[in-house]
Amino acid sequence: MFLAPVIDDVLESKKSKLIGEWGYPQIVNTLNRAFKNVEPFKFHYETYYDYGRNDYSVSGLYIMDTDTKHIVLNFSKRCTAFEISPRSWSQFKFDVSQVCQHETIHQTQWQHRDSDLMAEFDTTVDFRNTTGSIEDEKEYLADVDEIDAYAHDIAMEIRFKYPKRNPYEILKTIDTKRNLWSYTYYKKTFRGEDWSHIKKRLLKKTFLWLPYIH
Repeated sequence: MFLAPVIDDVLESKKSKLIGEWGYPQIVNTLNRAFKNVEPFKFHYETYYDYGRNDYSVSGLYIMDTDTKHIVLNFSKRCTAFEISPRSWSQFKFDVSQVCQHETIHQTQWQHRDSDLMAEFDTTVDFRNTTGSIEDEKEYLADVDEIDAYAHDIAMEIRFKYPKRNPYEILKTIDTKRNLWSYTYYKKTFRGEDWSHIKKRLLKKTFLWLPYIH
């Protein structure tokens, strides 16, 4: 993905300011300052009771009408700070970079569309939809834009989780792999259904993304 080196370099430049135990606002402020003059990312944080002290996740949303990419760090509501250790840094950096790249792909998709079409879409920020039905989830994952972006996520995960393996061999045996979160998300969502047409498109897109990810 063309912005990957930029995103990764910015994150790496702030490594010394992110490693350690920091309050949630401090982590977000560090990231916002890092990207202020680089890319239109807006970092936020949310907290949830079902997250443990060491749990976190990263989610995002691209707002078409303001051309803004929102990146959200989800933490535990039971704490006010989160520790990023030297050992966990590479995973944290990967997770943030992956979502930044995912939303940048959506930005690129919409830059080539008629602006009038944007008015038909709801651009309300909803970073963690906990009320959507499984059918809503299936519709979301079947969308061609999401297939393209998630295929990129899967290609990233293949390179990150299996750095010494042939990525195309991993792709061939992907159903036996447990470390590819994005593909597992698809499998769980469509469990018990024939999703072969979606799977075929997803894996083809992943194949096409692999040469661009290092």
